[in-house]
Amino acid sequence: MNNFDERYDERHNEKANNVLGALSYLSVFFAPVLFPLVVWIIAKPPGSTHSRNALFNHIFTWVFVAIGLLSLMIIPALFDSAHSGIGITIAFIVAAIFFIWAIVLFFTNIIRGIKLLII
Repeated sequence: MNNFDERYDERHNEKANNVLGALSYLSVFFAPVLFPLVVWIIAKPPGSTHSRNALFNHIFTWVFVAIGLLSLMIIPALFDSAHSGIGITIAFIVAAIFFIWAIVLFFTNIIRGIKLLII
């Protein structure tokens, strides 16, 4: 009977860690930095690993959005009026690249969270 209890506890802890990891990834909708940070500090290794990855994914998502917005503001200002069309084109290309990366990270978080809930 004791062996059964240990296996049950082990499976229960694994499922709890998967739920915490999934919530860390899906926290992009309700607390992008705060929830994964708290879970990373409190949880034990399987859950803390997922929360650390989710935290960095959330941070990088916002960094990419900020870089994209800054490129829209700064790059056109670097070109003089004779070449402003080139500056705007370059700014939009750079911003599009960073916005695409941010969208990819956003959906990666959602996919990872759903995968952890299913497993």
